[in-house]
Amino acid sequence: MFTTAEITAFVGAYIWPFIRISAMMMTAPIYSAKSVPIRFRIASAFAITLVVVPILPPLPLVDFISGEALLIAIHQVIIGAIMGFALQLAFNLFVMSGHILAMQAGLGFSMMNSPQDGIQVTVVGQLYLMLATFLYLALDGHLILIREIANSFTLLPINTNGISTTGYWMLISWGSQMFQSSVMMVLPAMTALLMVNVSFGVMSKASPQLNPFSVGFLITIVLAFMIIYITMPTLIPFFERIMTQIFQLIQGILEESAIQQSVFNTINFLNSKTGNC
Repeated sequence: MFTTAEITAFVGAYIWPFIRISAMMMTAPIYSAKSVPIRFRIASAFAITLVVVPILPPLPLVDFISGEALLIAIHQVIIGAIMGFALQLAFNLFVMSGHILAMQAGLGFSMMNSPQDGIQVTVVGQLYLMLATFLYLALDGHLILIREIANSFTLLPINTNGISTTGYWMLISWGSQMFQSSVMMVLPAMTALLMVNVSFGVMSKASPQLNPFSVGFLITIVLAFMIIYITMPTLIPFFERIMTQIFQLIQGILEESAIQQSVFNTINFLNSKTGNC
């Protein structure tokens, strides 16, 4: 016969990692796509949990029907969701860059349904999103994410403490960098299209009878696709740099939270020693 403590330890060894991993799967790119069935996400999270559990540090023994268990579960959901959401920011960066370029090229009216988010996006944004997805898979980004979620249990063990306030601020701060990077990504194409529009304006002012704006819209669209084709190779090193920054951000959030958790535990230990004295 098994005791209650043994059953709690066995179930807890799987349920706490499963909660963190499943939360990551629900927010991470590709896994969180509307076209991916929920059963597949749950099965994938369970399979990853089976592989990760043997290498995890000792987990706390907590009664599942208690406030402490609820607090631990909430923190695991937040940790996993933040890891997936941070990676989602990199993909949204490419979608935003496509939106900016589409508006500049006069392609803002061309919309399609995104299989990733299930919302209407411009065709250029969808093109960049597909490119980011292919590069993500080609560079084994999905495997790196699984490695990071496994390392997170070592950096930030399962307990009643979660992400620190510094970690939340790091994630929010990177959001502003996402807007900056999206503009810098399409800045050469925007500059080229601006020069084209200025050229048409000068031609229209010099020779009004030519009426260049009657064909300028079509020429702008053709030139936009040519510029996208020319600048496409530069997106590969840009994507690699963004992925490196995102995984460094995830690791930094976990490390800062672990440091704050260590300081908190040290203060509690010193307070307990002082109280005993």
